[in-house]
Amino acid sequence: MVIVMLNEIFGDYPQIKVIDYLLTNPFAELSKLQLAVGSDISRITLNKFIDDLISKQLIIQTSNSKYKLNLKSPIIIKLNMFLDELNKIAITEALTYDEDYDELTDEELDKLLDENAPDVDLYNIEKEISMMENYNVVIEEVEEQYVLTI
Repeated sequence: MVIVMLNEIFGDYPQIKVIDYLLTNPFAELSKLQLAVGSDISRITLNKFIDDLISKQLIIQTSNSKYKLNLKSPIIIKLNMFLDELNKIAITEALTYDEDYDELTDEELDKLLDENAPDVDLYNIEKEISMMENYNVVIEEVEEQYVLTI
């Protein structure tokens, strides 16, 4: 299936990445770490604007300090409709595109797309993202707790 991403249209901005990630995971409740890594940004960057997204009612902070998309927000509803229309166009174009591809079994697809796989180290991924953003961030385990050093 072809999926058009918001950042392909509106640019590679962190806010767009977060909204786009949540739109592709509309029922997920995510920690800041999960949200940042899934959006390919650092938590430092996420912290700069997450309160703004909450105040604009685009996302909701749950009672357990997780975040989810506000599916009742008129802006989110319109963005979903917009993406649906773009995806219809992309699918039509893809159906006319004649190229060989590898077919995967359902199990292979599940393994490939599983973000919660046990071999995924969110802290390592976040460290890589932070380094790309030119932040000097170190996450280390000290006495069974994670410490973030900037």
